[in-house]
Amino acid sequence: MIIETKLKTWNKKTISKSELESLLRTGSDAELYNLVSDAVNSGILTPVKNSGTNGNRAYPLYLKYRITIAEDYSDTLSEIAMLHPAINKSGYLNSKPEMYVKFRAQLQKLNIYLFRTQSKVSVSKKERSFEIFGEEKQLEDSAFRGLLDRLGLTSDVLRYYETPECCFNDYIPQRKDRMVLLILENKDIWFNIRRRMYEDGAFEILGTRVDGAVYGAGNRVSEAGALSEYTRFMGTEAVKYLYWGDIDRAGFQIFLSLSKNNPEIDIRLFVPAYAEMLRLSENCEIPDSDDHRERMGNYEDIYALFSDEDQNQLIKLIENNKRLPQEIINYESLLKMMR
Repeated sequence: MIIETKLKTWNKKTISKSELESLLRTGSDAELYNLVSDAVNSGILTPVKNSGTNGNRAYPLYLKYRITIAEDYSDTLSEIAMLHPAINKSGYLNSKPEMYVKFRAQLQKLNIYLFRTQSKVSVSKKERSFEIFGEEKQLEDSAFRGLLDRLGLTSDVLRYYETPECCFNDYIPQRKDRMVLLILENKDIWFNIRRRMYEDGAFEILGTRVDGAVYGAGNRVSEAGALSEYTRFMGTEAVKYLYWGDIDRAGFQIFLSLSKNNPEIDIRLFVPAYAEMLRLSENCEIPDSDDHRERMGNYEDIYALFSDEDQNQLIKLIENNKRLPQEIINYESLLKMMR
């Protein structure tokens, strides 16, 4: 049926009489009446009766119709049948193939993850999200999370936990006169390092001994004098800081602002951790940054801290405005990195 073929190209759920005339290339009520009547009888169109009529008694037409073409999901159902059994064990996607179409890209990434590996180690929600989807906030999307709940893919199945809101800004089990403290930009990595220190007594990270971990809370730690005041409050003789955050323009800018706003503080970039992030990202799809500032900072002093190979990778990421989040280092990674 010609009208069905034409309507399949229409990207709205309703169509007016004038739009039908344009789509079917006819200005004749008689011709349009015959085409529309066939479509109504076949269940392809349904009149919107409160839209009114054209007033033509011989060829009465409503001024608006609802398109009721049933979509052909045969190819989609074939794709669904190939998914990992855990994704469609309830059969929900068979009854709602449109939900698979809506989230096809995400479900395919989840499919690859489930077939490739199913970790027995629980990590944070953002860490698992980045591992599966290449986007640390995907599992925070309410619509997608709702679908996963319907599929039975709970946090227990995917083995992740919600990082609790921290009660303290730091974890320093033993105050010393001289300490090395690690500042973390993000909550998840701070919580996991704290967990390793508390549960396992692990204080050496990639060969560097630290005495505690401080949650920097993004830009908050870089506020003028904030770190200096915190250091004075501890009352220790000397504190050296290592900083570790996201690899993106915003993350590097936090470090530069932190150094500038606290000139009397000994603070350095924790280069080994950034190098490990780069290593782990080699086969990852790295998301774009949501930082839309037109001017890019001067990061030459930061680049100079890295090997030539890492410099090239860093420059490429920063110039292309990419974001490599700390969540790429998840709790499972820390089991190997810390001792």
